[in-house]
Amino acid sequence: MSRKTQNFWDKVSGLSRSSPKEPGPVARKTVNAALEHLSKDSAVLDVGCGSGELTLAIARNVVSAHAVDPSSGMIEVANAKLGEQGAANVVFAQGDLSTLQDRKGTFTAVIAFNVLHYMQDIPEASRQTGALLARDGLFLSSTACMGERRSFLGMLMRLLTRLGIVPSMHFFKLADLTDLIARGGFQITETKKLSDWPEYFIVAKKSA
Repeated sequence: MSRKTQNFWDKVSGLSRSSPKEPGPVARKTVNAALEHLSKDSAVLDVGCGSGELTLAIARNVVSAHAVDPSSGMIEVANAKLGEQGAANVVFAQGDLSTLQDRKGTFTAVIAFNVLHYMQDIPEASRQTGALLARDGLFLSSTACMGERRSFLGMLMRLLTRLGIVPSMHFFKLADLTDLIARGGFQITETKKLSDWPEYFIVAKKSA
């Protein structure tokens, strides 16, 4: 992550301090979709956890959750929320996939919510994710695939991206995103539409 992008998310983290402690409707759909594939024995890694609301919601239903985000501001907010809730099975730390390679094969599931469209190299991110997963591990993601249809919001985001007001992002179609994930060593087993953005939940299983 560039310094400019990190500064952007550090600024956004200030708004997250006053955000609701519980996920909103679409976020709740994301959590519920993930929990369909997790269990009390799941050791979860949350990549790009932001301010931590979804991590904490999922942590109530798994054995452990290790969550990372490149933004120090976001991690500060997440740790504050962790302190309020007192979840003993959660760790928040500044970092990304590249800083976790000493944890190879230790997670049963990796989740990445609303972050893949900001990653420059999805196949490489998928390969790094696969290395962190145990055998038959799952990669669970939700991504706004704004290339699926034209919309005012999509056009606005393209403009803001070109102007450098928001970080660079991809405007994926679902088929393109699933293909990129599969190239990194995964089998796509399920896709589900979560919202009119359109935001899709994708389940990918680590290939043998």
